[in-house]
Amino acid sequence: MLRVLNRALNHLEEWLIATLIAAATGLIFIAVLHRYGAGESIALSRWATAHGLTWLAALSKAAFTFLSELDLSWAQELCIYMFIWMAKFGAAYGVRTGIHVGVDLLVNRLPEHSRKHVILFALLCGAIFTGMIAAFGASFVGEMFHTGQQSNDLEAPMWIVYLAIPLGSGLMCFRFIQVAWFYFWTGELPHHDETHVEGVQADGSPALHPQPAGAATKAAARKVSPLGVILILAPILIFALCLAEKSGVIVLPHWMRAATVFALLIALMLTGIPVSIALGLTVMTFLFTLTTVPIEAVSMKLFTGIESFEIMAIPFFILAGNFLTHGGVARRMINFATSLIGHWHGGLGLAGIVACAMFALVCGSSVATVAAIGAIVLPEMVRHGYPMRFGAGIITVAGSLGILMLPSIPKIVYAVSTNTSIGALFVAGLLPGMMLTTMLCIVTWWLARKRDYPRLPKASWGETVRTFRESIWGLMLVVIIIGGIYSGLFTATEAAAMAAVYSFFISVFVYKAIGMKDVPRVLLRAANTSAMLLYIVTNAVLFSFVLSNENLPATLADWIAAQNLGWVGFLLVVNVLLLLAGNFMEPNSIILIMAPILAPAAKKLGIDLVHFGIVIDVNMEVGLCHPPVGLNLYVASMIARMRITELAVAVMPWLLTMLAFLVVVTYWPELTLFLPRVLGMH
Repeated sequence: MLRVLNRALNHLEEWLIATLIAAATGLIFIAVLHRYGAGESIALSRWATAHGLTWLAALSKAAFTFLSELDLSWAQELCIYMFIWMAKFGAAYGVRTGIHVGVDLLVNRLPEHSRKHVILFALLCGAIFTGMIAAFGASFVGEMFHTGQQSNDLEAPMWIVYLAIPLGSGLMCFRFIQVAWFYFWTGELPHHDETHVEGVQADGSPALHPQPAGAATKAAARKVSPLGVILILAPILIFALCLAEKSGVIVLPHWMRAATVFALLIALMLTGIPVSIALGLTVMTFLFTLTTVPIEAVSMKLFTGIESFEIMAIPFFILAGNFLTHGGVARRMINFATSLIGHWHGGLGLAGIVACAMFALVCGSSVATVAAIGAIVLPEMVRHGYPMRFGAGIITVAGSLGILMLPSIPKIVYAVSTNTSIGALFVAGLLPGMMLTTMLCIVTWWLARKRDYPRLPKASWGETVRTFRESIWGLMLVVIIIGGIYSGLFTATEAAAMAAVYSFFISVFVYKAIGMKDVPRVLLRAANTSAMLLYIVTNAVLFSFVLSNENLPATLADWIAAQNLGWVGFLLVVNVLLLLAGNFMEPNSIILIMAPILAPAAKKLGIDLVHFGIVIDVNMEVGLCHPPVGLNLYVASMIARMRITELAVAVMPWLLTMLAFLVVVTYWPELTLFLPRVLGMH
């Protein structure tokens, strides 16, 4: 009976989040068409009347009348509410599928016995946090029910809207307990393979799934590790310190209160707790013990933290990227790139870089770029006589263009965190992206020429034209995204929604790479990834609230200004800090934690926040390409069947090129700011 109920709950969870992301995408698409449909229909009616086409004029007038009377002013508000519900329930689904990201570097080095204790502690912390949020959320919903408050456009009772907090958090708490129970008895955790796409087979090699240190013998596995004890005790002791301050046993100076916030966050993250939960627990502890802020206010922040139309661009671009990855767009871009430069030294490698750049123009994800391009290019390179190390090194680094070119999830996260123009950030990455593409191509050509790697026969003009025509459907997304934003037709979020609908259309009906039966799976995958990111954003907003309440960003900005580093020295320190952070965390988490702290200091030193965003973006690119947590490495190693250590050496020529590029971008602001200024977007 319990198994039947659990399966029913699983299906309901999956159906709900997939339906919500599809409905929200379709709703924004319809709202955009409605906004321009009335004006275009009356223009068409006048044209038809002038040319004597009375039937068309009458039809256009009827369409104008219908569209004018149709009120869709509520669409944006409903879309936001649907995404909030998707984020809350999708976060619970993410616990079940293991998609939530955490810093497990130290945990994986523990002997099996200690490792199990630390993981169970982390899961218990997740259950405690989500259980508390469910309780506070239920209390808050009760208060909203008695006030009778309604939303602005939908005029829906707000208690129903806010019901997503206790229901979603309660389900998430249940999932943490469920995963902990299963892990306690079986020793197995859910594993989400973010790198998987159709046509790429995982091999489960030790390189991808390293065994914890000490697992070689049963005796070693049962040994209690001092590191494991420290990982569990550290956050408990910091929490006890906070309780002692609250009870008046000790008095912490202001600087130590601030240090406690970061110490607790780091201590929690090192236990492998998902970054989002670590952020949330840190905030709850601080608010409960060191401030007088009502703890129930957390429920409101958990809702308003993502109650922003700009943030909705993240799920839309993720959905577009999922359709593009599975929709045959990558292969056609590779064919076009090969027809252009395949006959040069290292032609297939060069084609892979150019194809990564073209795919990055429309995708916004480095992982998707490496998986989509690498799965096709790497086998072809080996078949034509290239060493796998050479090809894997190229694709690992070139795939990072996915977050530098036009649409980029980290850019959106940065824009939301610092209140910077998303459109300006998109355009600002174009010239740097083209420069990095050129630099990577030069290194590849030089190495291929030096080592006498094979060249392909030169393609005819007819072949080039044919491959361009095949790839034009995918490349048209560039026009939709930038053309729509620059012309003022769409906001960045609307452009993302249009890109998602367009990607669905070309994948299913033009290229026919996926069928309608596959669409729910693509929707579910996109919703899962989106919910994970939105949950991090939600708790990062809480963390920023604590920092602002303690006036930490302004204090840090004043301190940095007093050091007389200047903008040159400040950017050097920022680069070192971000490169170090890239060793342990994934890009979006780094940006959400660091950007609200560093941006005020950058602004005080006269650094343009758009330029600063691109500098952060390039640092994130570097982090994706080196161990121990570089996602691009894991994708490429899966495709290439190479160990991480071997691939980390193979990427060196291109990784060093990217570090040189980082220096150029950091200290040449005009490279990033030229296009936004020319286009009047900044």
